[in-house]
Amino acid sequence: MALLASIAIAGCGTEPRSDEAGDASDPSASSSDVESTSPEPESPTAVDGTDYAACDDGSCEVLVTGEVQFSFDDFTLTVTITDDGIETHTANSDNTRSGSSNMSGAGISDAYCVAYLTAGSNTMQCYPDTEPGEAPAVESESGVLVLEMLDFLEGTAVIRLTMG
Repeated sequence: MALLASIAIAGCGTEPRSDEAGDASDPSASSSDVESTSPEPESPTAVDGTDYAACDDGSCEVLVTGEVQFSFDDFTLTVTITDDGIETHTANSDNTRSGSSNMSGAGISDAYCVAYLTAGSNTMQCYPDTEPGEAPAVESESGVLVLEMLDFLEGTAVIRLTMG
């Protein structure tokens, strides 16, 4: 009997334990083998990409980084993308009328922003935690350029321009 008890005891513990570090049969056994990483955010995309000439007719959706200047009949628009926002500057041809605005700060990447632009006026409104389709309808008057910020990620923005 003592012999059977010692064989039974010897048999106990011979099964590999799943909580032992280095157990190759269980890939989740060792926390050092599994890295927890969050997926990289996808880069924004725009219908017209970086073809800024598509905006010449006053209607486009482009990807902007850095500074880009757009020319229209009545004024020029300079869009500058910073690490945390977007700045606009408009001016007529002789720079006697101009306007500027700035959309920036924490949460800008989760906001939908719209600006109404003329040579001498820039009016902006941002809607935090709002997708473009959830914001109030954009309405524009003749001669007013509407700039919508559709997406923003670390110094890159997708903007839609529509001339009213």
